[in-house]
Amino acid sequence: MNIKSAPYVRCFWAGKMFLTNGHTTNIHCTHISPTQVEIESPIALEGSRKVKLELNAMHEGKLAHLKAICDPISVVLNEHDLHYIKLNFHNINPKDLDFIEEFVQDHQ
Repeated sequence: MNIKSAPYVRCFWAGKMFLTNGHTTNIHCTHISPTQVEIESPIALEGSRKVKLELNAMHEGKLAHLKAICDPISVVLNEHDLHYIKLNFHNINPKDLDFIEEFVQDHQ
């Protein structure tokens, strides 16, 4: 799969976001691709240059606990007073990336 041209698909996985200042919050994923993820969070990044994401993913009856270190791209406060955060994957386990690629391929 050519990652640069990979589609961006809707995703409803829940999980946690860990900030560099020690704060942790529950989040949910709204869109995902093999290179980026968009999430909704009740808190902003609070100055974090990198964040750790843990997502509880499910696809075709398979469960996965995905973990990634991400670089923030943008943060927007949406109409529900939640922070819409777009992130690039900085470091992710190849097995977790394979799971995401399969999910994206099946939902494009």
